[in-house]
Amino acid sequence: MVDLSLSLQAGSPEDIYEHNPWRFPGSAPVGDFKHNAACGYAGGTPGRAAVSEEGIYTKTKFAQHGDLGIHLEPLDTNTTWKIGGEAEVTWQMKNNHGGGYQYRLCPVEDELTEECFQKHPLDFNQDKQAIVFPNGTLFPVKGVFVSGDLVKPAGSTWAAIPMPPTWLGPRCLPGPNDTASTPNACEAWEASNVAGVCKPCPMTPGSDCSRCDDNNNPSFPPPCPDCQGVDTNGNAVYDVIKIPATYKPGKYILGWRYDCEATAQIWSNCADITLEA
Repeated sequence: MVDLSLSLQAGSPEDIYEHNPWRFPGSAPVGDFKHNAACGYAGGTPGRAAVSEEGIYTKTKFAQHGDLGIHLEPLDTNTTWKIGGEAEVTWQMKNNHGGGYQYRLCPVEDELTEECFQKHPLDFNQDKQAIVFPNGTLFPVKGVFVSGDLVKPAGSTWAAIPMPPTWLGPRCLPGPNDTASTPNACEAWEASNVAGVCKPCPMTPGSDCSRCDDNNNPSFPPPCPDCQGVDTNGNAVYDVIKIPATYKPGKYILGWRYDCEATAQIWSNCADITLEA
């Protein structure tokens, strides 16, 4: 498996992302013992109130902050994919935290859970990843794909985000239970995008720290001009995924799971898909 985190020794005190989801793609749980968050939460968290930084959500007649994606009514997208064929997919994000993603399916007649999605992972056509510029032009890139026993489900394939982030956020924000005696505690001056010496993070519940990555230097060479940064400058990622010939015709839920590298976060989204012979 390719490690795209830091050019530091894995497991060292400066390896500040060693416990984040991308280190073992697919292994971190989604939701908690009370919530099935296989399709995410509106606003990213289960509470109704907006949270710090970008945890905001505009209430609509369809959902409000904290609603579970699995409870949304089906939406007929008129999207039909050919069994045994390939399908084009595109995604875009506002906050790039590194890491990678996977596409999966779950039949609508099955319970919509993470376990169901992990039974139906989709492979990539690894020769067709591209960046989509704001004007719609495709810029082909050589993708990085990870698989093997360290990913879940074992033997499946995940794609690394091809655009490197920069300035991942405040250098260090304390967790709710951090105190002045917390080892490697956050300092007041670190509560913004500010560079400093690479050193260990608090590693406490709820803390947010990017001390060894808080600068404008991309984590790896960008594949094209302006193809880097937290908001990726309006660019999107294009993939071609393979639909197994063994799947049955019918309605499915398409799941997209993103395991972050630089934060302890998982982001997911779902869509309604029809497979036909």
